[in-house]
Amino acid sequence: MNVYQVEPWAHVLPELQVLWESHWREVGRDHDAMPLSPDLAKYAAIDAQDCLHVVTMRRDGCLVGYVIAIIQTHLHYQTVLHAVLDLYYVAPEARRWTAGPALLRTAERTLSARGVRRVIAGTKLHHAPDGRPLDNGVILRRLGWAPFETLYERWIAP
Repeated sequence: MNVYQVEPWAHVLPELQVLWESHWREVGRDHDAMPLSPDLAKYAAIDAQDCLHVVTMRRDGCLVGYVIAIIQTHLHYQTVLHAVLDLYYVAPEARRWTAGPALLRTAERTLSARGVRRVIAGTKLHHAPDGRPLDNGVILRRLGWAPFETLYERWIAP
């Protein structure tokens, strides 16, 4: 049985770091150009401002999933508290029909309790390194989320 809960950043960080490598390998791109190198000092600073929200998914006490959100007012809409999902992930061995949706619903509920009214999340459009398609927002749409913007990237020379 999975347990979903809000946990303090500093408490869960060592376990998060273990899962980040798998998360990055599964959904990241351009691994050679963008090695995994989290800015832990910046995360700690955001946490110190009480703007970091960590929801965990545990099975038998072990971390198997997480949502990490940054809570802030938006530069264009300062009267509406926003949360941007920085990272969300469920380890492959813990993926079941309801695991991801339950984790996201817990994040929504606990963010709402903190006064958040708008939650924003991105999804990957590419395939995983093993060639299988990524979720691409299927679960988010199933939970009532709606696409509202498209992001583009371009690598430029130094």
